[in-house]
Amino acid sequence: MVLPVIHALERLHPEVDSVLMALTTGHLRARAVRPTLGYRDFLHLVDAQAARTWGERLSEGNTSPDVPPDETVAYLGINYLDLIAQHGEAGAAEVYRAQGRYGFRPLHFMRRVLEELQPDVVIATNSPRSEQAALEAAKSLEIPSVGMVDLFGLDSDTYVQRETRPDWTCVISDVVRQRLVARGFPEAGVVVTGNPAFDGLQAPENREKARRFIAERGWQDLTPILWAGHVEPYAHPATTAPAGQALPCEVEAVLRALVARRPDLALIVRYHPSDWHSYPRLPDAPRIHFSEPPNEPIHPLILAAQVVVVQTSTVGLESAVAGKPVISIENSPAAHIWFSLARLGVSTPSATPAHLPDVLDAVLAGQGTCVANAYSRDGQAAVRVAELVQKVLCSAAASDARAGPVLSQGFCKSKYVVDL
Repeated sequence: MVLPVIHALERLHPEVDSVLMALTTGHLRARAVRPTLGYRDFLHLVDAQAARTWGERLSEGNTSPDVPPDETVAYLGINYLDLIAQHGEAGAAEVYRAQGRYGFRPLHFMRRVLEELQPDVVIATNSPRSEQAALEAAKSLEIPSVGMVDLFGLDSDTYVQRETRPDWTCVISDVVRQRLVARGFPEAGVVVTGNPAFDGLQAPENREKARRFIAERGWQDLTPILWAGHVEPYAHPATTAPAGQALPCEVEAVLRALVARRPDLALIVRYHPSDWHSYPRLPDAPRIHFSEPPNEPIHPLILAAQVVVVQTSTVGLESAVAGKPVISIENSPAAHIWFSLARLGVSTPSATPAHLPDVLDAVLAGQGTCVANAYSRDGQAAVRVAELVQKVLCSAAASDARAGPVLSQGFCKSKYVVDL
């Protein structure tokens, strides 16, 4: 969501200094296209030796090929030191034992980061942990802040539940805007922009990449299925599916068996960028493609597919926006804990992975859920967010100008921090 906003703002106003702090699996992707800060760039704000010690201790089982090792160590160590600062050593150990990385919220650290960088506005997504801490730190320092909600703004979204809210919130549709206003967000501060991460679905270059993807594999006469899975963080009493990788691996097995029986089908297996490397890598097959997220953007794969299968992944909504039929696995614990795409009218439900073959046949026969696309946009969400940032910067600069000139030629000479 963040990189398109930076690009749009810098196209509109090159004089704006955009400082990007890209986190975890977003770090290398961001660094490939622009200068990027990470946790390791701010070790001097904490006890660096203690952070490295904790980070190395906690990194076992917490690494990813998409995150540099020193960034992993800094991220884990700094976050754990912040847990100790908030809860004491015994409390930090208990939080980490119960929640792992999901328990991180580095409020002290992010405040120090903002005090060092002195940004004029902070932008972050609705992700918890570091981004939530950055937005809360901005409020405590009276720095204007902009949050971006990626999906539906439901009660299960921690962004909606937070007591400390940013000054502005960007959402994907008027339905989401009304939902947030009803939950107490200031009406004037919630703006319908669309999701900048979805803009690429309208890009001609992605449609061409999708065409080439199909042609290179000789799949022109086949029906490609995209399976976009993710780990289940928690179990839920409403379903027997456990936490972890068991459910997504079961879905993959069902789809692989279906493709083996059906010569008219092909399969793209795509796991979440944060943990794709940890899944069992099954043998390659002529009509099965295992996608590595660092090497393949998601939008060409969505555009190449004729039907998309998900649990609760953002890919489901993206696919519906792109006009692709979506099937959601409804015994996913995440569907009970957070949201069901089927109940939101985005997908056709499959009660379990075992039901997938029949549901897939129905969907391909045109009997599935047809989305009216209340969430579809024009590919200009990043521009709308950038225009809001311009408004925020200029409003703050005009206010400061009463105490002294802070405006540059024609526009506010400002910088902002973005967290991924």
